[in-house]
Amino acid sequence: MEFKTDALVLRATDYGENDKLLTLFTPSRGKLTAGIRGVRKPKAKLSFAAQPFCFAEYVLAEKGGRYVVTNAYLYDGFFSLRTDIVRYYAACAVSETAEKLLVEDGESEGMFVAAAEALKNLSLTEGDAAEILLSFALSALRESGYMIDLDGCGICGGELGEKPYFDFAAGCFSCSACASGTRASRSTYELLRKCAGLSYAEEKAADGRKRALRLIRTYLAEKTEEAYPCFGEFIRLYE
Repeated sequence: MEFKTDALVLRATDYGENDKLLTLFTPSRGKLTAGIRGVRKPKAKLSFAAQPFCFAEYVLAEKGGRYVVTNAYLYDGFFSLRTDIVRYYAACAVSETAEKLLVEDGESEGMFVAAAEALKNLSLTEGDAAEILLSFALSALRESGYMIDLDGCGICGGELGEKPYFDFAAGCFSCSACASGTRASRSTYELLRKCAGLSYAEEKAADGRKRALRLIRTYLAEKTEEAYPCFGEFIRLYE
């Protein structure tokens, strides 16, 4: 049986002499693995469809629960990401985060749209790479059921104050009176509110990017029990 689906390439692994195995992110079937034949040959017609970050309509043949790519029609390859190492690793962190949060055979349209938008913004705009990645990560966490509470103190419901804490188990900030979790910074909180599309204090959010990235990476690792090497490399490279 053949079917068509929009998809993003999250990962491509060499297989056999000329083939690859793709980890595809689809809006209706979540994450799936598909073989694509002959794409490592010179001048292979579908070589573009086996590149990281490729956004295309894929034609897949399914047999016995296995998928093979039979054709593809490119929407965008986001090729400019390969010319900027910082933005490249931000894009890798988007793919890495999506792959670890996704399940197979599960609808993930919201996360799919967020991932495509993040790659587009990293490739085609001059927006800050850290904020683009954080916006995607917050959206992906929300879609996966790991939403971070950014509405004041998550324990008493009051004002957060200038010396907040973050509870990695509960996914919320708390005020100094409740003091649940690990010491955080107000700038991290304000920047995360900005990246979530909420009102924020601009003067306090300006210097919170690296701290916010570290917090989100740690939170992702704790919730999924997975490592995030691309996310970590982006933090190292980001200035």
